[in-house]
Amino acid sequence: MTRFAHYVGTLPAELMTGDRAVMQWFADHSEGRPVTAVPCDLDPDWIFDYLRTRKQHADVFEIVRAGEYTDYSDFPSYGVRPGCTLEPRHVSMDRVERIGQVLETFEALRSDRPELAGVKVQISQPNPLDLAMFVFAGAAVSAGLPVGPAVRGSRFVVDALRHLPVFTEAVLQEMTQVVERYGDRVVFQVESPIALLSMVKAEQLRSQWALAPLVARQLAGFLGRMHEVGAEAIVHLCYGDYQHKSLLTPRSLTPAVKLLRRTARLLNKQGTRLPPVHIPCAYGAEPAPLDPRFYAPLRKLDAEWRVIAGVVSPDSREDSARALALFEEAAGRAAYGVATACGLGRCTVDAAKQAVATTVSLTGVGDERQP
Repeated sequence: MTRFAHYVGTLPAELMTGDRAVMQWFADHSEGRPVTAVPCDLDPDWIFDYLRTRKQHADVFEIVRAGEYTDYSDFPSYGVRPGCTLEPRHVSMDRVERIGQVLETFEALRSDRPELAGVKVQISQPNPLDLAMFVFAGAAVSAGLPVGPAVRGSRFVVDALRHLPVFTEAVLQEMTQVVERYGDRVVFQVESPIALLSMVKAEQLRSQWALAPLVARQLAGFLGRMHEVGAEAIVHLCYGDYQHKSLLTPRSLTPAVKLLRRTARLLNKQGTRLPPVHIPCAYGAEPAPLDPRFYAPLRKLDAEWRVIAGVVSPDSREDSARALALFEEAAGRAAYGVATACGLGRCTVDAAKQAVATTVSLTGVGDERQP
């Protein structure tokens, strides 16, 4: 069987020397195997540049808690100044022209690489929920991901949720412009650590019954609106990987499956096809577990999800292959794609090379059994 190789995004800083260099590195190391897309992350630190540049709108934003990003507990939190109205232009990522530059570079690369015919560029797109939460809640989210009553009691989280529609409109406006200018050459990787981590936290507090509908409704609603403007999506769930450390440690894939089952129900109801979804199994520097019980919840996952197994570790091809087998056995089907748990930006160059080599090798596991 043949699976797609999926690359979550970033590369080690030493390799991020330019758009062409990044995309060519992925193409060179794919060995002609099928890929979901070729990524070109515009911020090697996910959204840290975005968070820092909110200062350019000092007429609207004020810093209510300082932070220097030294660890998860050291994120700043912003607030809206009294008397000001937050508008989409204040929270836009302002990347339309930049994405155009990436596409121009990719077209030049693709003209020399026939194996990239039909392949799209993957642009990381933080879920609007994550943008809003990290802008307003900052360290409050990073340090504890408050859920349940803690959400209602947190000024930071309440502010984030109140202004979430503004962030959603800003993201959709940018996507609309990208589609209008550049057509269907981009696939947006919708990234939402908040969605998955909040489900993990809720499981620990035994309050998933209350949280799952809210998180799924936001994710499904956003994916539906993306579909309406003609933007293609791949969903990337995440446990956090800042400084190669996860925020929370999952006991199983139950939180991911509960979130995706509810999201699938809503997407089907609104008539939106389920996009591919990357489910991380490793977390931080930890490899994917080799306990079948970790993967068992996948038996309940909707068959319409095209699942990308985030099982690859740079440390061991054999263990990565075993984790993939456990993933597929529990899911009852072959994975649509294979990937690491997160981007490679926190790896050494050698580890990144090994991770991609393992990913590529696992795309064809089982080919020898085909007639």
